[in-house]
Amino acid sequence: MPQSFNDSTIDGLAKQLKEPAWLTQLRHGALATHTRLPWPHPSDDIWRRTDVSLLDPMRGFSPIQPDLLQTIALTEAQQAGLTQPLGNEQLLVRANGSWLAQTSAPGIIITDLIQAAHEQPGSVRPILESDGLTDAEQKLASLNAAFHHDDLLIQVPTNTVCAQPVRLVHLFSVAPKHAIFPMTVITVGEGSSVTLIDEYVSVAGAKHEGSHLINGRIELILEPNASVHYVRLQRWHEEAREFLFQRATLAKGSTLTMANINLGAALSKAHIVTRLAGEHASSKLYGFVFGHGSQHIDQHTLQDHTAPHTMSDLQLKAALQDQSRMIYTGLIRIAKEAQQTNAYQANHNLMLSREAKAETIPMLEILADDVQCKHGASIGPIDDEQAFYLMSRGVPREAAQRLIVMGFVESIVQQIPFAPLQERLRQEIEGHLHHTSWEASGDREHLT
Repeated sequence: MPQSFNDSTIDGLAKQLKEPAWLTQLRHGALATHTRLPWPHPSDDIWRRTDVSLLDPMRGFSPIQPDLLQTIALTEAQQAGLTQPLGNEQLLVRANGSWLAQTSAPGIIITDLIQAAHEQPGSVRPILESDGLTDAEQKLASLNAAFHHDDLLIQVPTNTVCAQPVRLVHLFSVAPKHAIFPMTVITVGEGSSVTLIDEYVSVAGAKHEGSHLINGRIELILEPNASVHYVRLQRWHEEAREFLFQRATLAKGSTLTMANINLGAALSKAHIVTRLAGEHASSKLYGFVFGHGSQHIDQHTLQDHTAPHTMSDLQLKAALQDQSRMIYTGLIRIAKEAQQTNAYQANHNLMLSREAKAETIPMLEILADDVQCKHGASIGPIDDEQAFYLMSRGVPREAAQRLIVMGFVESIVQQIPFAPLQERLRQEIEGHLHHTSWEASGDREHLT
């Protein structure tokens, strides 16, 4: 019988982790919040297209205990791909809560969050107590707040320039019907700059049967005039289910370039929030989803402008083959105080199969009267005219279609500030394309 997700589980977890009492109190409070709040209502446009009961760990899942995390057995190919540097990056590999490969990362302090909670409660506690979520988001995010483990605090001190990219690989070996709750907190000090590549991978055993569940949280905090390139690359196992709450908070004059690449999981529901809280803060946000098989991907973004003279630009693309489904809801919210804001949002979906489906719902909530705000979206198959142009110059049809797909992806891949990872992604995406399912021609739907 699955172990329960209850107060006793929290007490056992706290004892094993030897965490401070205040953190255990926050866990109990989060579980009480989860119990009190209803599940998202079917009429909620942001939630109604995904069966959120599949993300409920109390429906047949058990929590993984920190002392029971098994050692990950990697093949030679996996070891080469996941534990060896791709180039000149600073590589850190964490497997089930332990460092598998760690090089020095000059200028960056990486600490277990529990240790930081003992040593820096004044810094850590306000982050863990931060709210600003909707009740529906809180219903799921509170589970991470209650049961989080394998947590990291990554700190870039004030006025630090990190010359080399830092690549952090999180590996998890998760048994069927178990749930994990990873949390990563990243703070970048005033005037500092860093490029961080954050990879998440779950490795299945030979007898993997059934889903495992990941409920994750990432908090990225930029202090005044910080500059950050952040890439999250998700390669969960094909049977995994994921809920992610990811939030970046930008102070005055800070700049963020962020790319989210979604390749894995049977079901993924991600909420990606960018809060521009300081004057002259700016963000460029990129995303790519590669859907295959029967994957169900549901992404919601919020560009939340709460200060004047801020800018955000979001571009999300999806290439969908087989019976995969993509749902995108994107909200630009501009507070009354956020005058002279410039915000843009675009979502484009390339359909590689007649059985693939995409839905895109752009939303605006503007309370200021001196802003520039635009959005656009499209859903459609490979363009016949583009394919004909290439074929007329001697390119075979299959190769022409492949070139069009990779050209569609390229504008997002180029936003990854590390050329060796760009090349790996190109190879990975191209290697999973099946030309037999491609459909050209047909109508393309434009939403503006």
